[in-house]
Amino acid sequence: MSLSHEDLVSRWSLSFSDIEFVTGKSVSARLGLAAQLKFFMTYGLFVQDRSAIPADGLSYLAEQLGFDDDTPSEYDFGGRTARRH
Repeated sequence: MSLSHEDLVSRWSLSFSDIEFVTGKSVSARLGLAAQLKFFMTYGLFVQDRSAIPADGLSYLAEQLGFDDDTPSEYDFGGRTARRH
């Protein structure tokens, strides 16, 4: 599923407070946490599996956070830490 530019900007853009919150966590958790945050804000539920996140949305988040890779390295979307976030 490909997202339009308007969807990326309106639904997957991080605010300054989002960025501040996410960058307060470990580097390995930042992209996963940002994805969890924006997925919740967009769909009203927490993602349990990385494959449910639109690839365009994840790439856009990675770009905003300064990551070269859009893979949320060690973030376990179904794990206890993800639920706590």
